[in-house]
Amino acid sequence: MPIRGEVRQALLRTLLKHGGVVKEFAAGQQVVEEIADQFQLTEVTEKGFDQALRISRIPAAEKNFLPIKSFEVQKVVKKLVETQRPTIYEPFDTSRKRIRKLRETTLRLRGFRQAVIEVYGYRCAACGLKINSPDSLCWEVEAAHIVPHASFGKDDIFNGIALCRFHHWTFDVGWFALLDDYTICLSPKLSRLPADFGRAGRYELIRSLARRSSQIRLPTGRQFYPHENSLRWHREFVFHR
Repeated sequence: MPIRGEVRQALLRTLLKHGGVVKEFAAGQQVVEEIADQFQLTEVTEKGFDQALRISRIPAAEKNFLPIKSFEVQKVVKKLVETQRPTIYEPFDTSRKRIRKLRETTLRLRGFRQAVIEVYGYRCAACGLKINSPDSLCWEVEAAHIVPHASFGKDDIFNGIALCRFHHWTFDVGWFALLDDYTICLSPKLSRLPADFGRAGRYELIRSLARRSSQIRLPTGRQFYPHENSLRWHREFVFHR
């Protein structure tokens, strides 16, 4: 019979591997408290994941990039996913202060990242790439802000899009934008690049997007689509015409 400490550590490792998600946890805080009290565990909280990272010898700094849904992060994700799509939408968080509690900002950003990649099915909206790490701890796809966070862009689904690392970068620097019907628009400046730029062997990483006449890969529910106001801002202030 394993001792209590061994069981505790095994549970922490397992929860870390599965992102800390047990579907019943979203039903309410009471379930979380009962499990934590019974086993004297905090694995469903931020503190518990810190312990799990130490046990698994994963640097604490990586927590911000792992798809870990602690109870605190789950609350943020649930709120973002359940927010009704607004008819009038301002993509800027005008109430946000430049100086904010680090923990609050970190939880908000992690919740944003998780909510966005979930509604896109962990797939890049531009190229369709979907892959995770061999240990299943993280996904390749990232949650990109359409109006950048640095420009006070909101941390919500209407200002987010799931992109692989390469297309996240090309979107952020303005090599491509999205029209209001969610089709991809490439910068005309691509024609000025040397022929060997933007290629991986024979494959055209950026120019190949122009061959797709359909929309980007959108979430199943229309309520999760990027808002047109965010896309228009990106075309005006980021996209290179």
